Amino acid sequence: MIKNKRDMKKILKYIFVGLLGCFMMACQREEMPPVTEVFVDSLSITPSYVDAEIVCKIRSSITIERAVLDLSTEPDLSNAKEVVLTKLPYNEFTATLENLSDGTTYYVRCKISNTWSEIIVDETIEFTTYPISAPVMGTTEMTDLTFNSAIIHSEIIRTGGKEIFRRGVVYGVSTNPTIENATTIEMYDSGAPFSCFLGGLDKNSVYYARPFAANELGVSYGEEVSFSVDTLWSGCDLGLSVNWAHINIGATYPEEAGDYFAWGETKPKTEYTWANYKLCNGSSGRITKYSTRIDSLEVLEAQDDAASVNWGGKWRMPTNGEIRELLEKCKWQWKEINGVAGYMVSSIRHGGQSIFIPVAGHKEGSKLIEYNRYGAYWGNMLIPNTDAGYLRMLPKDYYPTAERMNASRCHGMPVRAVCPK
Repeated sequence: MIKNKRDMKKILKYIFVGLLGCFMMACQREEMPPVTEVFVDSLSITPSYVDAEIVCKIRSSITIERAVLDLSTEPDLSNAKEVVLTKLPYNEFTATLENLSDGTTYYVRCKISNTWSEIIVDETIEFTTYPISAPVMGTTEMTDLTFNSAIIHSEIIRTGGKEIFRRGVVYGVSTNPTIENATTIEMYDSGAPFSCFLGGLDKNSVYYARPFAANELGVSYGEEVSFSVDTLWSGCDLGLSVNWAHINIGATYPEEAGDYFAWGETKPKTEYTWANYKLCNGSSGRITKYSTRIDSLEVLEAQDDAASVNWGGKWRMPTNGEIRELLEKCKWQWKEINGVAGYMVSSIRHGGQSIFIPVAGHKEGSKLIEYNRYGAYWGNMLIPNTDAGYLRMLPKDYYPTAERMNASRCHGMPVRAVCPK
């Protein structure tokens, strides 16, 4: 209970002093920001020719309301441009820096702010945009060397900032081949890594090859590789019991059909009939070899095997079991190469190893039947109660099988050879 005016004055004085203290403390809080910790855990910059992508990971004890970058071409950042970063989940921020100059060095640093303060991260990051130029090529690798072919692999690391309108491999028997003085194999798909098959090579020559790419500013060449064909080539190892050839007998490139052979014959011909079939006397009822009624031979002898005769060494036509192994233990994918349909057959055990088998049809008389739609390849064994064994390849809506189709051993089919390991 307030007894007199003096007590009232004391109380009012205490209230005033208390309010003044609260006001001063509030003012101090406004003037003095809280202690904060801000760290830039990572700042990655991916430059291109006239832009760059930035991703910044920020760790902070305060709620970040705004994060920007100072961007400049001068180390002191005196004329820096402020670029606002867009917040992503997990305290990541990103921005696209546009309208930059090609071949120019830039410097960036972070500036982070909240309600109370602004924190400038002192670390300055440097990056340089790519100069607009002719394409930049990657390394060159040569693989799959055979007795008459090789595959050259390369990659376009940068387009030079312009559209690539030509790329491939140049090769010849002289060093530093160019598109003007050497054989050119061009690739037309759009992927940056690419591979070129070089076929029809001479066993007596040393070859030099270089990948190339061209845009409107010029042609660039990759590293040069030199090689000679492998006369002892033993085929592509798909992780099976035998190695398989990359090309058909008589072909130069994987997508080519090559030669067509009647079963048990070793040379191609213009017509495929019983009348001119070597292993009969003019008709299907007068077989002279490989018949249970005559000799009980079920497997082609070397002199009647198109692969053995044409390629020599250990090469031969595949057995029915080897055909089934190819079908069942590899991945088959329908594909077109240079307008030719077929299957890319890839190893499941050996990553990256594959062969292309075109659906090359077959020949009856002088007619080529079902080219680019169906395919059939001879094996070297008789299938019981049939004329011969073969690999049948159906259109892409089906799956390859080893079975009999409406074809006789006098008809012409391509041969894909195997080589025992």
